[in-house]
Amino acid sequence: MKKIFTLISAVMLSFSAMAEDYHCGLAVNVYGEPSPYKTIDISCTKNDKEKYDITLKDFTFGELSIAEVNFKDIDVVDDGDTTEEDGLVRLYSKQNISISEFDDLPISATLEGFIINGDILIRVYLPDVGVTAAVTSRKTQIYGSDFENWHKAESYDEPNGWHGIKSGTGTFVSFAKNAITISEDVPSETKSTKSVCIKSSAVLGSISANGTLTTGIMKVDSTDPNSSDNCVIIDPTSTKKDGNGDPFFSSMVGHPTSISFWYKFKNGDNNTKPALARAIILSDGYYQEPAAEGTTYDNVVAVAEKELAATEGWTKVTIPFDYATYEGNENADNPLRILVTVNTCKEPGGGSKSSDNPDVLFIDEMNLDYKPELSSLYIFEQKIDGFSEDQDTYSLTLPSVPEDDDIEFESKNYEETVVISYYEEDKKTLTVNVYNEEFTSCKSYTFNLTIDPTAGVNNIQVNANRKVEKQVNAIGQQVGNSSRGFVIKKYNDGSVEKIIK
Repeated sequence: MKKIFTLISAVMLSFSAMAEDYHCGLAVNVYGEPSPYKTIDISCTKNDKEKYDITLKDFTFGELSIAEVNFKDIDVVDDGDTTEEDGLVRLYSKQNISISEFDDLPISATLEGFIINGDILIRVYLPDVGVTAAVTSRKTQIYGSDFENWHKAESYDEPNGWHGIKSGTGTFVSFAKNAITISEDVPSETKSTKSVCIKSSAVLGSISANGTLTTGIMKVDSTDPNSSDNCVIIDPTSTKKDGNGDPFFSSMVGHPTSISFWYKFKNGDNNTKPALARAIILSDGYYQEPAAEGTTYDNVVAVAEKELAATEGWTKVTIPFDYATYEGNENADNPLRILVTVNTCKEPGGGSKSSDNPDVLFIDEMNLDYKPELSSLYIFEQKIDGFSEDQDTYSLTLPSVPEDDDIEFESKNYEETVVISYYEEDKKTLTVNVYNEEFTSCKSYTFNLTIDPTAGVNNIQVNANRKVEKQVNAIGQQVGNSSRGFVIKKYNDGSVEKIIK
């Protein structure tokens, strides 16, 4: 069971100067109704009282657009276990704030959350106006994964956040030909204007060199294609920068369920082998692939890998991440970076040896997918028997109304979730909105509660005969199950469910 706003890793990095401005994902509920996904800019400053001031800029909820929401003198919570020097700042404040739409009316507000290793995660409660908001600046995607922005590596082009042989290290880097170029050949189903083209090459006339693209850095120190001296590396201690001033590693904090992208592939002369894509989520520390003989790494969190067969045109592929194999690794619940490597042949040196007809692989619009598959529900740390991800209305007897931190969902594909709930006293209904780590999708559940202080967590009743009668979008048009965006489902028992897909 994992929730972003209650899960703090036991392993902290050294605390560095806190960034004052953040660009964040925003989840907003107004009286239990989830708003569409938004982003927001936040400023966070430590003041001369050793407290924090936080401003939410252009904060919106419902029909209201607010210039700023300001919290002053937010307390740093001392839990006795961690300090700012450990890389963690816990924040809490309950105060009256003034916001532009209600200048003359003080609004009761509570802010809680934390700053950890340069990221901010907070919740804001405005009970007077029925608003709960969650904010996160965590980097959940791969930097440069749309391949729209490029930089120079020596005299050659590389996509920002990505690297080829020409920005690598090692004795034989200078012998290799550039394998990466900008292409305007893009999938018609996307809004992309550029893709990356990766080609194999012939080295010394008889050796096939795979075209390789990586978020790490390449090292070429052997003429033997299978040698571990030819590898891709992530070294977070390295201060080396690429042509755009970025490090040779990609930071990513999340538990994506899969990685998806568009590709197009053509085999060159005398080669029928597929290309290969491999993504490795890592905790802290050095990592090299392939590893030197006798070396293993315990900082792997998850791996997604797939062979890419030749295609007639652009094809979209989705590759699930395997977390289960690496559960026993140290810090397996603390993802910090991602190493993605794409090769024009699955075997080192096994591709085309022709300069005139090389293996050619196009990649575009790479995305980390966050689609939790909810398997269990816990309230007050008690498992709710009868819960099903597809069943969204329940009757339940509880000793009291649970708060967000009392409600936990377990995902069988290891993704964390964010819970925002709302209790409507008149109807005795608890609406629980479950967001993915990015806040880009939301699943809603309704609990008809009976509150009995003498009862335990029991008597759950599921309406098994409930069926969807109609499904419409935000403007009332009927839509199918594949529709994206804001969807309203109307059921045969008269209930209504609103979902952001």
